[in-house]
Amino acid sequence: MKTLYHTIDILLTPNEVLHNSSILVDDTNIAAVGKAAEQEPADLKVNCSGKLAMPALKNGHAHSAMTLLRGFADDMKLYPWLNEKIWPAEAKLTGEDVYHGVRLACLEMIKSGTIFCNDMYFFLPEAWRAYREMGVKAALGSAIIDFSDPKKTEEIRRQILEEVDRFGPKGSEADERKRVSLTIAPHAIYTVGAGTLQWCAETAKQENIPFHIHLAESEKEVADCLAETGKRPVAYLDELGVLDTNCIAAHGIWVDEEDLDILAARGVTMVHNPASNMKTSAGSCFPYQEYRRRAIPLMIGTDGCASNNALDLFTDGRLAGLLQKHHFGDPTLLPAEEIVALTTGGSAKHDKGIGPFGNLGAEIRAGAPADIILLDLSAPRMAPLHNPISNIAYAADGACVDTVMCDGSVLMAGGKVPGEEAIVAAAAEAATALVGRN
Repeated sequence: MKTLYHTIDILLTPNEVLHNSSILVDDTNIAAVGKAAEQEPADLKVNCSGKLAMPALKNGHAHSAMTLLRGFADDMKLYPWLNEKIWPAEAKLTGEDVYHGVRLACLEMIKSGTIFCNDMYFFLPEAWRAYREMGVKAALGSAIIDFSDPKKTEEIRRQILEEVDRFGPKGSEADERKRVSLTIAPHAIYTVGAGTLQWCAETAKQENIPFHIHLAESEKEVADCLAETGKRPVAYLDELGVLDTNCIAAHGIWVDEEDLDILAARGVTMVHNPASNMKTSAGSCFPYQEYRRRAIPLMIGTDGCASNNALDLFTDGRLAGLLQKHHFGDPTLLPAEEIVALTTGGSAKHDKGIGPFGNLGAEIRAGAPADIILLDLSAPRMAPLHNPISNIAYAADGACVDTVMCDGSVLMAGGKVPGEEAIVAAAAEAATALVGRN
């Protein structure tokens, strides 16, 4: 069905706004924009007066089901937080917990304009089911942790191969709509042995799916890696042959010039998680300008709700910009249009299509996927409208989002998602039961 959204302002690209115009959506894609859209026949016409259309947001790194642990362990240092609170709680998780946690995460992301999430967690089949039901795009991988234990390693390899056969590009349960796709996601160098890291990277390349890992998140990670291998984490992974264009790494704040050069040469996509890094006091600032100077693909991520407490990418984009300006003492760093590019996926384009990262739909143009959100220009945070791009980067939040489309399907209209009360109630019940087991 062709739908014409008219009388609407449009953020075509992160630095270009078209006023009082139209968008024609044909099933899953944008068919035409501007005058060309108005000249085409449409089955349905929607008056969008007072709205601004923009590309939907894309979350580069999250642990979605950690919505169940929101507020459970705050104001702690990273490693005590992991060892004393998070990992013991996660050991009691069930698949049903994850299902309800992911549905809550999808609801929160939809209501704040996000339609894609690169997710790493546990109980992949239940998470897969939740994402498909909610209609949100996702790259989804089981968090792999073996601590170099041979028994655990064997078990993990068997699990990953089963997941590839079931959910991979040629799997028996592969998403026909291709909204949800598989990744291989070893947690980090300090939780996964070298052999497993190499096996995961080789399997990911063979199956043409993304490889997702935490990298250079803390000073301790770097110090421990140097002590054990004589190399920094980036160089260590490079020596193992892990880094390639299919690699999506999260954090990347403890890097030096050599690390950055390696990441650029290998075509790795890095995901900046400003809220999480600030909250856990990671001790350094993401060197955005150095990444940008090397044209390293970048995204913004929320991380999990236990280390961020929210999944609103508008907030994380704003934090990323403010952090650069504050830390480096230069208000010109990471300007509004670059914040918008990071949150909409415009900085993470690959030359080669890799799973859902091949076309993130970071522009509103003919042929792009109809992943569109409409902001309500009457929302307090959007007024006055001196500069729409600045408002989006520095003022907007989830409360400004009126409508959300993913591949042309309307997931939210008028600020409401069907069944949202039941989703919240079920997740709250699962969270109470989970904490009660600990």
